[in-house]
Amino acid sequence: MLRKNNIPVKNGFNIWFNKEKRKEFYTTSVILYKTTFNHISDNKFPSIILKSDEHIGEIYFSSSNFSSPFEENYGTFLIKFLNSNFSSFETAYNTFFCFYGLSILEEFYKDIPKARLFKSKEDFYETYEPIFIEIKRKLKELQYLIKRCIDYMYNLNDNLEDKNYLPFEKYLAYIIKNNVFRYSINIDVFYYQQFAHDALNIAVESITPKIVREHLENGIIDVNESPVFHTSYLSNILYVSLLEIASNKDIKIKTCKNCGKYFIPIKNTEKYCDIVYYQNEQTCKIIGATNSYTKKRKTVEGIRFYRNNYQRRLMQAKRSDDEQIKSAFKNWKQLAKSKIKEFNNNKISEDELLAWMKENKDS
Repeated sequence: MLRKNNIPVKNGFNIWFNKEKRKEFYTTSVILYKTTFNHISDNKFPSIILKSDEHIGEIYFSSSNFSSPFEENYGTFLIKFLNSNFSSFETAYNTFFCFYGLSILEEFYKDIPKARLFKSKEDFYETYEPIFIEIKRKLKELQYLIKRCIDYMYNLNDNLEDKNYLPFEKYLAYIIKNNVFRYSINIDVFYYQQFAHDALNIAVESITPKIVREHLENGIIDVNESPVFHTSYLSNILYVSLLEIASNKDIKIKTCKNCGKYFIPIKNTEKYCDIVYYQNEQTCKIIGATNSYTKKRKTVEGIRFYRNNYQRRLMQAKRSDDEQIKSAFKNWKQLAKSKIKEFNNNKISEDELLAWMKENKDS
């Protein structure tokens, strides 16, 4: 029968991936200071998010496990590390360590205190801030190493060196040249994990495909797509995450046109990220698209003409009792919006957009 899961979770960090569902899962101990669990509709398990207010409350710790891991979008660990602000302990915690804990720093500092209940913010800072200050330079060096690899692989930041080669080919060239393989020696890999979280509820003699389907859906039986990677070393988790992304032909990394952060687009046409750290924080997909449209309204003559004509015809339709005028306005509005969409998708030029708006202003 399926074996019980015996992968260690108390000391260290476990991560695994699901390419098909574009998800990744991890277990670790985290300190809940200014944070809460984030339950969203398309995630079976919670992620961690910062509270938007300044109320701190108790500072305690929580540990995830294999029956209830933390769940994030595919590649999030790598992306959050690339975007982390390691200038101070506070910014490092708010952009990285609040999500993944501090036990992964064991390679840089051998006696990392275990997560526990803290009496105050001062107690928490006194415990970990001196450690962060001591290892900050090494963290920044590691981040720079990974950033250079990503920039090279995906031709980012005007880096067009070897641009005609595949990202995976450039990834291999980079890690060989920079000996990134050295970050793979402290990883335990658990292959083909098929285990039961609640073995007592599985009656072997009466098992059927119907029962298996139910247990897969409710999580009693867990069949992982990827191996489970176990380590206490940050660099090793990054090595695994980088390899996972580099070897996936369907994934690419971009930099957001609004905030400049690295992100993984769902569609290659996306320009803005959906990265958030705080509750109720607006994404760049919303902010960037709004700012972009506002800018276009001011600078693209065809859109300016549309807005002015829209207001004129709207008032005309509101003041009229003629249903033909109202219907004509509705039809014109739909056609005009479709033309703006064609312009936004680079199917027509600015001149063609303006010409259409002028020719059809009263249609």
